Amino acid sequence: MSVNLLAKRDVVELSGLCERTIERTLAPYEGPAGRNGKPVPLYALAELPADVQQRWARTEQRMVVEIVPGNEAQLSLALTIPVGPNLSDADRLEASRRFGVIEALLDREKYHLLHVQYPRMGELLPYLAKLHAVKVRTIYRWLDAWKAGGLPALVRKDRADKGMPKLLSAAARDLLIALAMPQRGAYGALRVAEMWRVYCEELTWRAAHVGRRLGDFDRGKYAGYVDTAGMLAPEAQLPQISYETFRVWFNRIPAMVRDLARSGNETYRNRHDILSHRNIAATMPMDYVVMDHRRLDVFCLIKNRQGGWTLARPWLTAALDMRTRKWLAWAIVETPSSDSIATVLKRVFIDHGVPAALYWDNGKDFICEWFEGRKRANRKAPAVGELDGTWRGVLGTLDIAVHHAIIRNARAKLIEPNFDRVANFDRTLPEYCGHKPGTRPDAFDDMLAAHEKWLAGERPAPAFRTIEQIATLYSAALRNINETPLEGDGMRKVTPTGRGWMCPNEAWELLIPKVARRTVPVDVLHMCFAKRKELTVHNGEVSTTLNGQPYHYRMADNSLRLMTLDGNTVELAYDPLDMGEAALYYDSRFFGLVRCVELRRMGEQGFVQDEKDRRGARREIKRAVEMAHHLAPVCTPEERLARREEVVPQRLIAARVEVPVDVPASVVEATAAVQEEKAFQFAVAPAAVERLEQAARPTGDDDVFNFFQGD
Repeated sequence: MSVNLLAKRDVVELSGLCERTIERTLAPYEGPAGRNGKPVPLYALAELPADVQQRWARTEQRMVVEIVPGNEAQLSLALTIPVGPNLSDADRLEASRRFGVIEALLDREKYHLLHVQYPRMGELLPYLAKLHAVKVRTIYRWLDAWKAGGLPALVRKDRADKGMPKLLSAAARDLLIALAMPQRGAYGALRVAEMWRVYCEELTWRAAHVGRRLGDFDRGKYAGYVDTAGMLAPEAQLPQISYETFRVWFNRIPAMVRDLARSGNETYRNRHDILSHRNIAATMPMDYVVMDHRRLDVFCLIKNRQGGWTLARPWLTAALDMRTRKWLAWAIVETPSSDSIATVLKRVFIDHGVPAALYWDNGKDFICEWFEGRKRANRKAPAVGELDGTWRGVLGTLDIAVHHAIIRNARAKLIEPNFDRVANFDRTLPEYCGHKPGTRPDAFDDMLAAHEKWLAGERPAPAFRTIEQIATLYSAALRNINETPLEGDGMRKVTPTGRGWMCPNEAWELLIPKVARRTVPVDVLHMCFAKRKELTVHNGEVSTTLNGQPYHYRMADNSLRLMTLDGNTVELAYDPLDMGEAALYYDSRFFGLVRCVELRRMGEQGFVQDEKDRRGARREIKRAVEMAHHLAPVCTPEERLARREEVVPQRLIAARVEVPVDVPASVVEATAAVQEEKAFQFAVAPAAVERLEQAARPTGDDDVFNFFQGD
């Protein structure tokens, strides 16, 4: 019978006694080690007075839970089951009822008159049995149970692991965790059925090696389970469990650990990563302008270099005000690049003023030193004497702060959910193609057939719009979206019928008068957004000459990385007033920062507490996953196949009736002739071999050769 133990503070709360009295009257049990390293004193519930036990039964009992010993990885993965009393509410009520039957036998002072009326036990017990409609021997049994285990012992206690799978040994848990965590270079993500099969094979192998000294390789592999004699320790043996038990224990591993170890960072980030919640209502319009690209789910006609038309999906580059969700400016282009970003930025600056900050992606075309630190040029620009040394690119010159979204985290960009409203408009167009082949509508095939007829001259009008027509259409659609009510933080309004939602334009008109407009002359903007210079990469560097001075640029982060583009044409975005640093573009994408001086620190980046928590959580889980790889050895595919080969039963070759195949006589005769020729030997030939003498060489002129020599 298990003993129920309570902490000292719980006994004080239930009994009302002081700690000194409890220490003098009750014998403590040694509990787990406390902060000072000494065992915490615990007290048995059965040794407490009856009223204290009843009070404990009526309330939510507090118990010191005994933990099954386990290693750090098992505790971190929550695979250790606590053991302790498991009384349900019905059991506690039944225990209290049974205690009421035997209470008169335990507390003579409380039931003094009853003991005066029935002084002998032989008289009192029949009275109690008749009063409570139970048998006398049942009262005796309850009384013995009370003395042995207190109030919980009065009922048939449920299993401590009721509703839980069969307990596994430490070795079994170690092997299960190791199998569940793929180890790079050794084994991948195994299915539960395959893991259970490996478990059963490991069980058989360990049982077969009981009492046998392991080899050097196996002793190193099973170092944690080998005794001093070089044999497997008894605790290394695995219990026999069913597949269902194994599966349930596998599912007990926290989902976040399984997803990170088996599916990778992307799945973990989508399901378990810590979220950041912005207070958007606390910002003002033009405080943050969010930018991003989106590939439209429609096809259109784009002019190619040969003068014909090509079907392609255009891209939308757009800028959104974070506070009001108003689309400020946009551009429909064939391929998104820094040029499309520049077009949208200029439109925002001209129509709405210069924002306080930009919040955009970490893509190659957004991480662009041309925007954040250097301007670009497409021709030799003369020196501009009136500009001072603060000319540091478009955004640096205009005093615009830049904030980059967290890498590979779509939730960090507010513009992503607003792109869903654009996607809803995509579905209303006949050119809609879906974002993947599985979502492509059936009517799109008819559009393609009509397009082919138009190209062949069998149809007068094209089936698809041109990219210019698509740009005009989406401009009207985005203006309409700005007039559509939007549900979101800071978009509530009061209406005569209750509460409603403002549209982006309505919120903009309400708040923008409170924000001062920062303006820049148009000619200055055009000068800021100048073109770039094309160069060819040679020997891992790009070279150019300005005012007779040569400059040689290499990558700032890794000087060898530019060697991958040897022989290719790149674009160099440089500042004529500061040739020490420049930005490099390849294939209309930002490739990196190049320098002709030694590396120096460009600035500092701050990380919010949420990102620290995310990285800390991911780091701890990765540490647990790495620890799991050292818990138990896992057989390699070669070892598993070898072990399976050892237990494969012998297969007997069944006797079969042989039926000769009819072969043509010519083949038989030819085979016999070949065998006879192979068996012939000159040494055993029946007749003597005639020896021929070599004919004498003819005499004559050696310079004249006569092929047919006469007699």
